[in-house]
Amino acid sequence: MEPEVKDVVVILTVGKADNGKNATLGFSCALSALAMGHRAAVFLTSDGAVWGYQGSSSGITVQGFPPLEDIIHQFLDSGGRLILCSVCHRTCSSGSPELPMMVERLPQTEIGGFATMLEMAMGGIAVTF
Repeated sequence: MEPEVKDVVVILTVGKADNGKNATLGFSCALSALAMGHRAAVFLTSDGAVWGYQGSSSGITVQGFPPLEDIIHQFLDSGGRLILCSVCHRTCSSGSPELPMMVERLPQTEIGGFATMLEMAMGGIAVTF
């Protein structure tokens, strides 16, 4: 009997305050879930929303891990879903929800709310970084 494929949702709430440590761990965790044959998504909310934008992970490397930019690209290239909080994306890209977006999202980034994340988590597991 084959193991059940589950949804793994990594909720990433930390931005650059820790020099990318939680983001590196979170994306690595999600990438591990994909390698194990599960479906994986990273939900970016609060300060963690920054990781859904072009150039945000450039130059960030945590000791013992590949560069964060490489981990994110490998995660996306392996079929991972990157979901940017539907509220946070308006303020993290421009500083104000009234202003036009100034920073482009990563190409495969989806916009989703808490309901999207909860639906996935209810069918599997959620991990927070």
